[in-house]
Order: sequence, then structure tokens, then C-alpha cells
Amino acid sequence: MGAVPIDVRRKEREYENLTLSDKNVVKYLILYRNKLDTLYAGGTVEFNQELIALYASLDVIIELCNFKEKQIRLLNLLFDGNKIYDICNMNIGYKKSATYDLFDRMVDKIVEVNNHLWKESMKVRGYIK
Repeated sequence: MGAVPIDVRRKEREYENLTLSDKNVVKYLILYRNKLDTLYAGGTVEFNQELIALYASLDVIIELCNFKEKQIRLLNLLFDGNKIYDICNMNIGYKKSATYDLFDRMVDKIVEVNNHLWKESMKVRGYIK
């Protein structure tokens, strides 16, 4: 359901549509949250209302995914700016290949839940049957 135009090139004023139905966008938002989201980055980033709305949608969808504790812990470590490679080297229970696979499955689940919510909202509005 989350889709907003984001001013990704401030100087040129070009906008790109970022949507939570795109796996690459979901990965980007998770992996760079500490640099993009004012909640995590503090005063180091400009206030971007559309981006904040997209992160709010992402948080709702993550909640609806009912991830297990280990998956939530991985997300929180990534939100804090850790890279998957670094997390695997922390000796906290994440093995390298399994963690990359886990992350990919989590992104797939987020996209799946987002697309389901979008389809349901379009049915309610009568746009699709």
C-alpha cells in the first residue's frame, strides 16, 4: 500500500515513485533507514514527509508480517545501520549464507503483504473484483 513520490535528486527536482511492492525499494529502505529516516538519523537528514509516510507504511506491514523474534532482531540491527556481513561476524547467532537468505525471504514477505493489502483496498473501492 505504501507508495510515494520521493525527491531523490534535490537539485534537479526529479521525483521517483518508490513503492513497497518493489523488492529493491524495500531492501533499500531497510538497509539505509539509519541514514534516511529522521527517527533513526536524527537531525542529520532533511525532513521529508513522503519518506516518513513510506517508513510508517513499512512499519505497519512489518507488524502484519508477524516475523519471529530472530527476524525482528535482524531488522532492528539493520535499521541501526549494521550491514548483514557485520551482523554475521558479531557471533550472535546469524550465519552468513543463512542470514542473506533470511533477509531475502523477509523482503519477499513484506512485498507479499503489501501487495495483498493493496489488492484488498482496490476490491473495497470497487476497482477490481
